[in-house]
Amino acid sequence: MLRFFRSDTPGEQSDEELLARYQTGGEARYLGQLYERYMPMVYGVCVKILRDPGKAEDAVMNIYEELTRKAKEHQVESFRGWLYVLARNHCLMEWRKNHRRPTDYHAPEDMVHYDAVEAAFEVELPVAADKSLEKCLGELPQQQRQSVVMFYFEEKTYKEIAELIAEEVGKVRSFIQNGRRNLKICLEKTSTKLKI
Repeated sequence: MLRFFRSDTPGEQSDEELLARYQTGGEARYLGQLYERYMPMVYGVCVKILRDPGKAEDAVMNIYEELTRKAKEHQVESFRGWLYVLARNHCLMEWRKNHRRPTDYHAPEDMVHYDAVEAAFEVELPVAADKSLEKCLGELPQQQRQSVVMFYFEEKTYKEIAELIAEEVGKVRSFIQNGRRNLKICLEKTSTKLKI
């Protein structure tokens, strides 16, 4: 796995402290320490979308470069959630550059993957305003909420979710689509959609 900057006293400084130090002083070591905490999450997002470990590693490095610019420009309330969105959007754009709708694909999993990637552009999850997101998630019907949380936050596949909640894959897909749509409506009503 890629490495950035190791702290002499790991775990002592909070995300907020490290980010503030980087934003005020511009020292890359603080951002490096912070990024390294979440590299497994970033790498997991990249692998899930790009489906290629090599491309995922390249994306992790590119996201860090993007982060060095954007972390200075944005007021970040929840670094982990903000970074998740940044990483996901970066990988989705990379994926989109190299794919068109796979009309010639025959494997159902390819279509499911394509639809999941395309659909992820429709709503920014998670948003920085964690309380608003939590409230909107709480308003979803249980099966939609479970499916959305497992898919977006726990990085589970349709099949894994179907097994966990004892439903068909098609129903899980429907729960996620409906849940995503309902979340989008709720977040737009409260004007908390995060823009990166």
